[in-house]
Amino acid sequence: MDINPLIQEDPKARTFRKLAGTALVGFGLTICMLSAASAQTLKIGVIGALTGPGAPWGLAAQHGARILAADVNAKGGLEVSGKTYKVEVVAYDDQYKATDAVAAYQRLVKQDDVKFLILMSSPSTMALKQSIEDDKIVALTSGITPFAVDAKSKYMFRLFSNPVDYVPSFVAWLKDNVPQRRVVILNPNDEAGLDQNQLCEGLYKKAGFNVLGKELFERGQKDFQPLLTKIVGMKPDVIDLASTAPATAGILVRQTRELGYKGLFVKSSGPSPREVVAAAGKEASEGMVNLLYVDPANPGYKSIATEYKRAVGQDPNEIIVPFYDATNVLLRAIQKSGSVSDTTKVAASFSQALPMKSVQGDTLTLGGKAHSGVDHQIMTVDYIGVIKNGEPVAVGKVR
Repeated sequence: MDINPLIQEDPKARTFRKLAGTALVGFGLTICMLSAASAQTLKIGVIGALTGPGAPWGLAAQHGARILAADVNAKGGLEVSGKTYKVEVVAYDDQYKATDAVAAYQRLVKQDDVKFLILMSSPSTMALKQSIEDDKIVALTSGITPFAVDAKSKYMFRLFSNPVDYVPSFVAWLKDNVPQRRVVILNPNDEAGLDQNQLCEGLYKKAGFNVLGKELFERGQKDFQPLLTKIVGMKPDVIDLASTAPATAGILVRQTRELGYKGLFVKSSGPSPREVVAAAGKEASEGMVNLLYVDPANPGYKSIATEYKRAVGQDPNEIIVPFYDATNVLLRAIQKSGSVSDTTKVAASFSQALPMKSVQGDTLTLGGKAHSGVDHQIMTVDYIGVIKNGEPVAVGKVR
């Protein structure tokens, strides 16, 4: 309310009031400017296939990290040594190509000043492996090649259990539950696919399966009829699509069924049951056995899936959970190290960050030395699932 006009204000008092008001406004602006200047951001880079056949995995990497970042920021940010940081995720598309990954890495490290990185694929991981060590960038990879992490690795970590950890249990489950024994292994013709072919062949043979063939195809390929005609002619009971990318796996299932194949499909790595159903149809994919990174009925997974669907408009590939958990482990390691800039301290602090609970309630631990020579792997718990009426249903666990 205005001053009553019947009460005359002293001119000196009026002048003082104006000056005081001006000073308070100036003080408030100064405080706001200081707050903005002191606001600090912790950036995490993501390099993955955001388009193309591998997009379900790349988008899961991007949004798994972003959903975790949003959770942390909603609680006030990440506190490190008494300072609070807003977590920001910067993602670039490598289209599953090593050359594009190198370009994305240069942009993230040189322009965006990123010191922490999440990598999706084996080709990109191998292309960047030496640069990551030279630049002292803490990186977590989902690349399944066994060469991603070795005894010399100081800054590279694997963000989930590797096929060498879970495929033995997967094949053992098949031995106990699938009477048929004639199998063909089908993988992409790259580092990951070659490694997976070799691993699966040995395990299937050891379990008493007859491996009829180890076939390869080029990533990005869409017409598989000549290759699949050859495979169907081998008369397999089981076709393992192994590390095949999600969209491609669905195409392979559909085209093989069209050629008259009546046997079982399995996927011993790189889960993509929903993408397979979307591309091949419920009937063609019914009964397919998949390695799963999640129990689809788990409340923790459902919560993340809801956030992803809100952002993207569709259900996520389940690999989103390992990316979410790995980002959480990374942030905890940063907190334990007490630094957002000393990556050597952060890398050394993973052993303090783990063990911890995953979003599904399973226990995450640090391991990997038995196969890579160094404990630079987040050891996760995986599941075996069967597609029933178009939906994956968890029927067991593998470790």
